[in-house]
Amino acid sequence: MIKAYILILTYVGNLKAVLEEMRKLINVESIAVVAGDYDIIVKAKVEKLEDLVELTDKIHSIKGVKRTNTQVIEKEIEL
Repeated sequence: MIKAYILILTYVGNLKAVLEEMRKLINVESIAVVAGDYDIIVKAKVEKLEDLVELTDKIHSIKGVKRTNTQVIEKEIEL
């Protein structure tokens, strides 16, 4: 199992529409709206890296998405 954070920057005024489309995607564990350099952080959970590439391609195709930055989780520490 591979987990990753996908940081998403949207064009101004497109956040709500992008969120609606993001809810339809499979392999998305959670979606967070954040302040800072990016607008949305998605936590993804996939079987293999090819699935992660497929997911990011789908995110790129959503109207209103400007750019993404994917961070693969190497180790998750539970508290």
